[in-house]
Amino acid sequence: MAAAETVARAEGLAAVTMRGVAAAVGVAPSLVAHYRPAMEDLVGETFRTVAGDEVAEVRALVDAEPDPVARLRTLLACIADPHRDDVASLWADAWSIGRTNPALAQAAREVMDDWQALATGVVRDGVRTGSMHTDDSDEVGRLLFALVDATNGYALVDYLDRPTREGLVRTTIAHAVGLEPSALA
Repeated sequence: MAAAETVARAEGLAAVTMRGVAAAVGVAPSLVAHYRPAMEDLVGETFRTVAGDEVAEVRALVDAEPDPVARLRTLLACIADPHRDDVASLWADAWSIGRTNPALAQAAREVMDDWQALATGVVRDGVRTGSMHTDDSDEVGRLLFALVDATNGYALVDYLDRPTREGLVRTTIAHAVGLEPSALA
């Protein structure tokens, strides 16, 4: 598993093959096949582990904040962190490869649900405390990740610079919850 994660982060999910994992471990591909006969499952598990660990890490940082606006600000900062670009690239792989790999598609859906729950919870807390205003916290969570996914796609082809992409997400989400964009900067 560790070798598959290393390969995925360095070369993408398409490189998580018997040969790719075997080369990373320094064994024959047949040994990988012996322990992991279904590579589709290994690719799905690898993505779920990497992306799931990221959600857990971000959730801990977000939950450590004292109020909903600070939690939303932290969530946006974590999502925009350039040190997470390798995982953003894995998302693009997951959507593409997941079309023909059911295990990967399922893992992607599960992690998408985890992200959605995190964002929606932050917004619900903001509405509950009166610091944010929206009639539909779920919709704001979906909007947030639709924007994140789009801007991550932009990043993959170097469309718009990072500050412009981050500003687009921050401004749109701030308006969606009745805040000034500067509150999330």
